[in-house]
Amino acid sequence: MLAYLLARITAHLAFATRRRTARHLFSFALTEHESMLELRAAAAQCASPERAGLYLVHAIEEARHATTFAAHSAELRRALGKPAYGHPRTGSESLFERLGEEGFLAFVHRGEQRGRAQFQAYSAFFEARGNVKLKAMFNAIIGDELGHEAYTRRLLVEVSGGEKQARRALRKMALREAVRRWRRAGQGLARVVYAVGMLALYATLLPFAIIVRLTKPALKGWRP
Repeated sequence: MLAYLLARITAHLAFATRRRTARHLFSFALTEHESMLELRAAAAQCASPERAGLYLVHAIEEARHATTFAAHSAELRRALGKPAYGHPRTGSESLFERLGEEGFLAFVHRGEQRGRAQFQAYSAFFEARGNVKLKAMFNAIIGDELGHEAYTRRLLVEVSGGEKQARRALRKMALREAVRRWRRAGQGLARVVYAVGMLALYATLLPFAIIVRLTKPALKGWRP
């Protein structure tokens, strides 16, 4: 899977130092906290008590993951003589309301699938480095992710009305995410181009500004 391969390739950079590892783990805590908020909102709005209950259980587990990541991050920060980042605090995008339950389930399923693959790559990375503690942490969370991946797939089939419709919903969500990534990349590229363009403009105009300053010095003092 692409997510696994990318995670294995980038793990050496993401976890190159204890400082980076602490920051990366805390970013996971923020992601899990945001997922918890989305699932709570989904449970509050879901018409089915059974599905709402599953969303709440999932939210509780996401909150535990956020706490786990934040605790390991804080431990690494303290070892560096730095204060912890604190408790993860994020907002939410109201995905259940915006996407509907089918779209929400497709989004969550893909996210859990991607997260599980990444965590498996990180578990293998820390196993190779002999870091038993972080390997065990990721392995424990992988077990929950597999459960989340399975139940969201089952509910997606139920809500969408069949296996074929579920696959279509997943393809639609994959396209939506690809467009979103493309737009974000475009925005980032636009900022870079703007910064480079303005720097080139300033560099081009600087000699003319100096010439004007030398040939027409600004007058000082009071003038009638």
